[in-house]
Amino acid sequence: MNLSVVPDFLAIGGLVLVFAGLLRRTRQMRPRFWLVGWAMILVHIVAQFVERNLAPGPAADAALAVSLSMLLLASVAFVWAGSDARLAWWRDLGITLLAAAPDVAFFVLAAYGADVRFPYLLCTGLGMASTAWLFRRDRRKPSWCVPVVVGIYALQGMFAWQGAIDQALNWMLFWHYLAVAFCFYRGAAGPSVGVAFTTVSFVAWAAVFPVAAALAPWLAGWGIEDEAWNLPKFLVATGMIFTLLEEQIGHAEHASQHDALTGLPNRRVFANRLEQALRRARESGGRVAMLVIDLNDFKRINDTLGHAAGDALLHFVAQRLQQGIRAGDTLARLGGDEFAAILPDVADRAAAQVRAERLARAFDASTDFQDLQLSIGASIGLALFPDDGQDETRLYAAADRAMYASKLAERGGQEDRDPEMA
Repeated sequence: MNLSVVPDFLAIGGLVLVFAGLLRRTRQMRPRFWLVGWAMILVHIVAQFVERNLAPGPAADAALAVSLSMLLLASVAFVWAGSDARLAWWRDLGITLLAAAPDVAFFVLAAYGADVRFPYLLCTGLGMASTAWLFRRDRRKPSWCVPVVVGIYALQGMFAWQGAIDQALNWMLFWHYLAVAFCFYRGAAGPSVGVAFTTVSFVAWAAVFPVAAALAPWLAGWGIEDEAWNLPKFLVATGMIFTLLEEQIGHAEHASQHDALTGLPNRRVFANRLEQALRRARESGGRVAMLVIDLNDFKRINDTLGHAAGDALLHFVAQRLQQGIRAGDTLARLGGDEFAAILPDVADRAAAQVRAERLARAFDASTDFQDLQLSIGASIGLALFPDDGQDETRLYAAADRAMYASKLAERGGQEDRDPEMA
């Protein structure tokens, strides 16, 4: 009995279990497609085991057809994992696999040893049409994508016309996994070591098919086992897990530095940036303005409409405030209904006051929530470095006092306008 693929089966089987476990901890779509792809690789290995342990005949041909088809369809699942054109993941996966049916038929014909050119050419033409249609659904596809697909299938058709079916199969697997490398890199959240490593590993996986076929006559007596050619496959698996780990670390780091409700920097980040801004101002002799912003009557909205309404209003206010700051400014939520802003490189107090008034205009608009128009005012306190404070603590205290003075003045104005409130 030929047991050469048993180590691959154990390794890929463990990998499938790992990805199945990861799906319980993430809502990302990509790992779902990865899991489907690796499950297909597992079926490919099982069919390969069956084919190697059967005598030549229809049963062995069927096992070979399943093995080759799963290897192809796994690449299709990996390609779709990097695509941006998805609705429901199971529906898109079904559409994608259906579009790959002509390519699968090409592999099945080759596994059964069909020697008539017309079915291969027909499968090539249908495959070109379905693949071009599939790439057109991707909203982020490059403009050259469809012409490249036409060229790829033209070369496949040339191999089929010449009767070089083995070369056609290697070409198909090569470009499919090369497309996986491209789509994986394009679909990544951003460049990283894990993304680069996985992309290069996919390129190596793609190169295995033509390189192994080309070197087979020269390496026949060298004892190079299948595991050597399977190495890129395991590098891809390692890279995928490393990429997920990088993303989780990035998400955790972002969460530790930003407010979960508004996405603004939190108090810790604000303190660090204020310290940096003051240090640069001391070195250059410049000025830094600090604003403390407190919403008026926010507690009333929370008490009367509930916390959901309060959260919606805070999110709306954060978005509006962000529109009133410059690229070099820092806006943060310090907690509750309190926001703060750092305005570096201001000329004088008058210039800082103009910037504060621009932020105050963010509260002129209102937001819709449960068919209600929510609007709220704010009290803004301004402190200027070095006039009002020489360090972070004193500057914040000065801005906080100015904010409360503004709040008291606003309340006094309301009482003057409404004698019944006195």
